[in-house]
Amino acid sequence: MPVIAILALMVGLGQVMNVGASSAIIVLDHAFAKNYSWTGNGHIILINRTSTFTQDDQVIYAYVKATFYSANLTWNWYDPSGDLVRSNSYTTDCVASPCDELQSLWISYGVATSPGLWRLDFLDGGSLIYSDYFWMTTVTSQYNYWNFTVVRSFPPQVNGSLRVVIHPSNLTWSHYRIYMPYAFNVTARDYSTKQPLEVTTSHDSLILVDLGGPRSAGYSFVLKFNLPYLLQDLGAGNYAFTWREYPWERFNDIHSIPETFTLNFPTRVSLLDVVGYNSLDLTYNETVRSGVSLDFATQLETQPVGWTILYRDLSGVPNVSPLSSGPSGLNSGVLLPILPLTVGNLSVWSAVMSVFLLTASELVSPIYSRSGYGVLINRKRLRLAALLLVAIFMITITYQLTIQNVIIQH
Repeated sequence: MPVIAILALMVGLGQVMNVGASSAIIVLDHAFAKNYSWTGNGHIILINRTSTFTQDDQVIYAYVKATFYSANLTWNWYDPSGDLVRSNSYTTDCVASPCDELQSLWISYGVATSPGLWRLDFLDGGSLIYSDYFWMTTVTSQYNYWNFTVVRSFPPQVNGSLRVVIHPSNLTWSHYRIYMPYAFNVTARDYSTKQPLEVTTSHDSLILVDLGGPRSAGYSFVLKFNLPYLLQDLGAGNYAFTWREYPWERFNDIHSIPETFTLNFPTRVSLLDVVGYNSLDLTYNETVRSGVSLDFATQLETQPVGWTILYRDLSGVPNVSPLSSGPSGLNSGVLLPILPLTVGNLSVWSAVMSVFLLTASELVSPIYSRSGYGVLINRKRLRLAALLLVAIFMITITYQLTIQNVIIQH
């Protein structure tokens, strides 16, 4: 009977210890919480114990109560896609069992921008003791709709607008803040009522929009502004429109923000290239309206994103008419002796070769005449034909250069 009791005790103890792969630690309790406090004897009391967190929370506390002598503990935090976000390892002793251990993960540590089911692995000596899970839910949604219109490339004039749609959970927003060092002449209007909203611009380019109080249906407003320097003149009628956007421009706004962009260019603009920045995949649509229009979407998260649009706009080249049939690479003040490629429907190069052939025929005609083959060429007419062709070429070239010079100067 004592043997059976001892065996039963050993089996029961084995079941209690079978929390994970390690037998050096016995977990009595584990949980997540939004806050905690300490007791007089050094133990932890959890406050707001939960497995669901939102973007309005500040920190996630992971708690475990266990009995052990000495342990090498590791806490691994994994996001919903299974990527390891944070890992912390340390060695600790438990003098008076059970002992409480606590770890924290701040919401701003990439958690708010990754809603879904998160996992925490608790290990001792590299062996998994248990896995615990919590949900990160989105309570505040924001959408940004950017629209840029290139009025002219030279001198640069770009008008921009940003429509912001926000649905906060607590309905206590009174202001919207954004850092816009690239903008001036900023105004704001309510999207639905078209009523103007008060805009304050600080010396460090902080834009503050007064929303006028909480709204149950959220907020939707439009910021309009001008861009002074995002357009770069690359010369020869080529331009680059570069945009960079950083999460810190939202001033601690840790929500992932879907964004769409629409770019409108002047008439007769031709696109050269569209380049994304920092792994931004630009899936864009190009349409032709009054000018060329470009549409694409992305999402602002924890890393900066941006793009560059390269395009050609001959109407932006100083002192060059966009209707000119001259070369697109012609700059003001630079005269290039461009030969006409055609005279009527006749290729210049074919005509030049004709001149050479006729001249060569005239030179070799005496040889053929003396050899007895009876080849007779009227050299006088041949000279006149050659000189006539040369005169036509010279007159055409002079006319082309004169016209080109008039276009450049006007």
